[in-house]
Amino acid sequence: MLALPSFRYFLMLPVLETRLLNFGLSDTGFALLVLGAGMIAGAGNLINDYFDQLSDRINLKQRQVPSEKVFWSVYTTLNLLGLSLCGWAAWEAGLLNLTLIPLAAVMLLFRYSEHFKGRSWSGPLVIVLLCLLWVALPWLYEFKAMGILYRYYPTDAQFLNQTWLVYLGLVALVTLSRELIKACQDRAGDLAAGLQTVAVVMGLKGCRNMAFGAWLPVPILNLFVVRHQVLTGAIAESLYSSIALVLALVITFRLYRVQSSDEAARVSLLLKAYLALGIGSLWVYYMLFLYMAP
Repeated sequence: MLALPSFRYFLMLPVLETRLLNFGLSDTGFALLVLGAGMIAGAGNLINDYFDQLSDRINLKQRQVPSEKVFWSVYTTLNLLGLSLCGWAAWEAGLLNLTLIPLAAVMLLFRYSEHFKGRSWSGPLVIVLLCLLWVALPWLYEFKAMGILYRYYPTDAQFLNQTWLVYLGLVALVTLSRELIKACQDRAGDLAAGLQTVAVVMGLKGCRNMAFGAWLPVPILNLFVVRHQVLTGAIAESLYSSIALVLALVITFRLYRVQSSDEAARVSLLLKAYLALGIGSLWVYYMLFLYMAP
């Protein structure tokens, strides 16, 4: 959920402020949007655990699922509250039709847990799509402000959109790699539960190779970012990017050598850490620009 305020306040806000443009959605409305999105994501985790009970027992994951009555009450309440908050934010932004996005997310999360997760590539691709939708929420809920920016300041709008696309690509590649490596981690339980995940269909080695292929562009792009920053004199920014590059190289080495579920679990945590570093770069670059710019 930290990605949403990061994109709004450390990417969009600086660009809009330089052109004396305001957000269409207030800070309170945006906070409600983030809270609502978090509730829907939490409900998604609950329904995933519910349908994963058999495979989790095999994979020795100690997850306590409450009674049917309590579970469905909590699940339904979280979704209704989440949809209401997102709907309020959409109404305040004057874009009520955007409520369809969190509604689609609720349906996709349910169908993912019930069906898509056990259908080879369907599961990872659905999660990637949902992550991209979530990251795009700040942009979508400011569609009117972005329209004004594009109309009167197309260069700024193009810069903002291109930067956003780079980060969306990062989220997509890291998320896909992580979902595939998590499939390797859960292969034993998924096989016993009769699921047809990528790791079950292709085997651990085949799934690992797919994860490696999805991941490989990330360290290459990271290297180009460091090179560009050094050449343009952005030394402080290049130091942060270099830290991310070191982690990316460690992940590349560890990912290529994954041969067991325990190794897959460790790589999954490293991928999560890299994604946090990537989103955190918005904070770091903004602060460096704010306090170190000449």
